[in-house]
Amino acid sequence: MNQERLFRIARRTGIHKAFRPFYSGMGSILMFHRIAKRDNSLRIEKNRRNEVSPEFLELLINYLLTNAYEIVSLDEVYEILVSRGKKKKFIAFTFDDGYGDVYSLAYPIFKKYGVPFTVYVSTKYPDKKAVLWWYLLEDLVLKNDAVGFMHDKKSHHFDSATAEQKEAAFHSIRTMIIKQGTDALERLLKDIFEPYGMNVFEYSHKLALDWNQLTIMSEDPLVTIGAHTVNHYTLSKLDIEQVEYEINKSREVIESRIGKKVEHFSYPFGSRGEAGKREFDLVKNAGFKTATTTRIGNIFPEHRNHLECLPRIPISGNREDMFSLESFLSGYIPALSHKFRKVVTG
Repeated sequence: MNQERLFRIARRTGIHKAFRPFYSGMGSILMFHRIAKRDNSLRIEKNRRNEVSPEFLELLINYLLTNAYEIVSLDEVYEILVSRGKKKKFIAFTFDDGYGDVYSLAYPIFKKYGVPFTVYVSTKYPDKKAVLWWYLLEDLVLKNDAVGFMHDKKSHHFDSATAEQKEAAFHSIRTMIIKQGTDALERLLKDIFEPYGMNVFEYSHKLALDWNQLTIMSEDPLVTIGAHTVNHYTLSKLDIEQVEYEINKSREVIESRIGKKVEHFSYPFGSRGEAGKREFDLVKNAGFKTATTTRIGNIFPEHRNHLECLPRIPISGNREDMFSLESFLSGYIPALSHKFRKVVTG
């Protein structure tokens, strides 16, 4: 059953409230990517979903603070799970990747309310060498009525004249990209974007945090800086040595820049096809306190045995309302998404 249908059922019946005593758990880790001001331009839905407005972020913080939630850091999440205690439900805020609007738009709001949050950083972002291909691909399909390229001696063609075709083309090409290992990925990105004269680092310069912004935030006790690999590759497509490099090098680089230990990690993409037991074991062996996936779920006491693969609740720009939030926090959406399994790991 898809999420949209679940939301419609809950709005009509209020059934999500019945899940709260059993499936809301000890609390939740919220997942964000960007904080961005709204505009009415045509967008690819998957990218727009990753952009939450600053107005909603502030509304969300106010809602949680007035509804018996305690907003905590990831260090506190770790302590809660290890010590097996917390009466009040907790919420932890996390941001993936390392976008500059976390500093310019989100950070002032968190400071205003004295609320902690975590930024997971792929180090190529502040290095300004990240290839944010999802935004490049959005530009490509939005600006063209058809997209074509040659890759590995095979011609690929995608119609992109209508809004529906643009969405379909984006998702088809995105699937191709995510399935690639490192060398194949670089060749594919070159084959896709070079014929159109696109600068693959354009969005890295436009959107990414810089090291100065990251350092400033790291000096604030409200802010935790976590690792999110070097290159934001799909880890399941890499060999073990490459995965170990991505995990350990990202932590090493961040620690050298901010002068503090990095004890928390997030998997790029982070769904079942992109991070699994091998990656979880490598991160656990690397000694991080916690690591988060993109699996949807709340946190239960049993997660103390799965600190290397904690689930999160996605906060999406297309669902900026408290009913949607409570459908997740109550455990309604996670329970039905995982066939009533509470402890979401693999």
